[in-house]
Amino acid sequence: GGELFIPLEGILDPAAEIARLEKEIEKAKSFAASIERKLSNEKFVSGAPEAVVNAERVKLATQQDIIAKNQKALEELK
Repeated sequence: GGELFIPLEGILDPAAEIARLEKEIEKAKSFAASIERKLSNEKFVSGAPEAVVNAERVKLATQQDIIAKNQKALEELK
């Protein structure tokens, strides 16, 4: 899918949006860190079914994507 850009000037409160994005970034970073700890645990990786380990890797990639997109949006607002 493509990306759609909508001008938000006059519609969006920049300060509120910056605060929201920063909160989302911190939440995603915290979740990503917990997944990274799990994936760095050799007992988990060697003992869990491959599908479970792969699901954790997908969750981690998703959080990293959320962080990147929100950081880009944050840079555009500042």
